[in-house]
Amino acid sequence: MLAEDDYLIRIGRLSYLVTYFEWQVLGDLSRIPGPSPELDVRKLAGMTTGGLAQTFQSKKILQQVADASTANWLRRSGELLQSTARDRNAVLHARPARIAGKQMLYRWHPEGNQVFAVDEAWRDAAEQRIRDAIRELFSNA
Repeated sequence: MLAEDDYLIRIGRLSYLVTYFEWQVLGDLSRIPGPSPELDVRKLAGMTTGGLAQTFQSKKILQQVADASTANWLRRSGELLQSTARDRNAVLHARPARIAGKQMLYRWHPEGNQVFAVDEAWRDAAEQRIRDAIRELFSNA
């Protein structure tokens, strides 16, 4: 049994926001003067959200960025992508379940201390975290 269409549409919106955020960051890399080869968008495009987060927080890469504000932006992008990756993974690795009479996703990963329903409240909070991250880094978005 599938979840209700509204639930599935909102899960789709959350998934889209993750990829939108990733692409906003990748698209902004062109403004970095003399970027290191590790910041080539063609190399980064196939990475996961978590992989991007690790790359952007890498001390080796950050040391190659001459402008301090750009290095800070890159580091912060990595931190926010890391948070986004946790939300993304919670949704993508959840399983369908029937909770309180409704069909929804359920994240069950006891070893990772993640056991919760991807209900409306969780989904709305995750969506807001991603929207806030986009606003923080791209105030004109």
